[in-house]
Amino acid sequence: EAAHAHVAKWEGGFFDHPADPGGVTNHGVSLMFLKSLGLLEGDVNGDGEISRADILAITKENAKTIFKRHFWDKPGAENLPPLIAAAFYDLAVNAGCGRAAIVLQESINAAGGKNVISAYAPNVGPLTRKYAADLAGSGGQLALAEAYLDAREAWYRRLAAAKPASAVFLKGWLNRTSACRTLLRELSAEWRIV
Repeated sequence: EAAHAHVAKWEGGFFDHPADPGGVTNHGVSLMFLKSLGLLEGDVNGDGEISRADILAITKENAKTIFKRHFWDKPGAENLPPLIAAAFYDLAVNAGCGRAAIVLQESINAAGGKNVISAYAPNVGPLTRKYAADLAGSGGQLALAEAYLDAREAWYRRLAAAKPASAVFLKGWLNRTSACRTLLRELSAEWRIV
């Protein structure tokens, strides 16, 4: 719930920017993503096709249900340490589960001070969960969360440099990451996690 409240602040409302590769978006659900779900889930208005009309039909509750299913449940975010799960969920909604997993693996290597993960994979497998739990269990959960957000910022900067059309979103991505950092520090204090 805490993770989704943060996501909902950043994914609210209707958005149609020509540089957004996801296309028209409502409450964070893009047309590209909706089409990837197929008719059974993506045809929100039930007219037999997935189109802009389905994006317009998305409500905050639809978005929350879709996000939980695809960006929390499917990748197994609940099996990550709580602060890491919240950070993972935010990036997964923004950039996809595969990117969120790779950034997590990069941050595990950075926070652990060695390359325990030698090849990055676009999923949260048992080794990623184990290494995240090991780092968190030794009193390093907040440090891993900070490393995760540092790696996320670095990825956004690389993306903006590699795809200049995306650079228009860089300031917003960095602001969102900063807000996520504040959230994780607040949750760390509230949940007494170090």
